[in-house]
Amino acid sequence: MKRAEYAFDTFQLKPENIFMFKLLNFEFEYDDEARTCTVSCPVTDLMLNPSGIVHGGILTFLADTSMGHLNFRLKDAPYISLELKTSFFKATASGKLVATGRYIKEGHKVCFMESEVRNEKGELLCKTTGTFYRFEKKKP
Repeated sequence: MKRAEYAFDTFQLKPENIFMFKLLNFEFEYDDEARTCTVSCPVTDLMLNPSGIVHGGILTFLADTSMGHLNFRLKDAPYISLELKTSFFKATASGKLVATGRYIKEGHKVCFMESEVRNEKGELLCKTTGTFYRFEKKKP
């Protein structure tokens, strides 16, 4: 409850500050030279599915966040996810999750990206690929 209260009391609708990022204790790191964004967080009971392992949706959310925030960091307009595909390789129920997003094909209107989620030992848990579209609001 303390974590949920903290997330609620401190969230903002800004990059790195939304409620779910705060609730799951996401930490963000950027490498502008390598053009990557790494998002890490500890595994908590909130993330576990009924089988006692981290839910695949949490892993995909973490991966999507690492790719989306790379766009927030490096692009001059927002990009939205058009499509995500996650392949799962290894389950986990404890430790730390580390997702690193990077560009595979960086375009102006559309970017194709990937994110690998690993545990604290560097073992690959899943890989997500995503297509992101430049979203510019139409002027009235």
